[in-house]
Amino acid sequence: MAHEDDLGLFDWSSAGDVATVLRYDARGHGGCECAHFEDRAYRWSALVDDMLRVPGQGPFVAGGASMGAATSLYAALRAPRRIQGLVLVIPPTAWESRPAQAEAYLSAARIVERRGIPGYLKAFQSAGQPRILAEELPEAGSIWQRHVRRMDEKVVPSILRGAASSDLPSKAEIHSLVVPTLILAWTGDTAHPVSTAETLAELMVMSELHVAEDLAGVRRWPELVREFLGGICQWEV
Repeated sequence: MAHEDDLGLFDWSSAGDVATVLRYDARGHGGCECAHFEDRAYRWSALVDDMLRVPGQGPFVAGGASMGAATSLYAALRAPRRIQGLVLVIPPTAWESRPAQAEAYLSAARIVERRGIPGYLKAFQSAGQPRILAEELPEAGSIWQRHVRRMDEKVVPSILRGAASSDLPSKAEIHSLVVPTLILAWTGDTAHPVSTAETLAELMVMSELHVAEDLAGVRRWPELVREFLGGICQWEV
């Protein structure tokens, strides 16, 4: 959450008049003290346990970026009667495009184990950032690195390997989800390609897709989320 706040791309307060927003740090990330050392604890399908626990027992709208988007999809499959809607932000590589990204995560895990987080960050410097951030928010790289330095070096390899062994639910499973869904994507990010977002939009009959071409488009996302949440009919508990 601190990383997100430092980037300043999401103003969650804008949704305060239409929804109660509950945010949390995923296990192994940020201020979460729920550290595990087994790779399987960080598989996207396992992270659902935390997402379903945070809001209590009632229905809610599940959402998140990248890994959080994947977790939200699994939550909808695991507890369909509780999920009123989905907000899927920059969905990650999936299905046919997943193996290459999985190998990148495995390589990163080996770097952390051999050279620690400083070695991992040095390798990251040569990797490409999402185009929008590289061109219009260059400080995003240093913000990300500052927060990575605070992570538990013993846990990071497990997080990376958990991501490497994860994928989105099958296309058939996603097609079975009939729930209002907002999909937000941006261009120029190989780890979060527009093609994944477009496929999700095609598979999910109650979805709407918005693709940002620049930073101004990304900064519209909080208002799009607000409008989406305001338009969802409330279920009776």
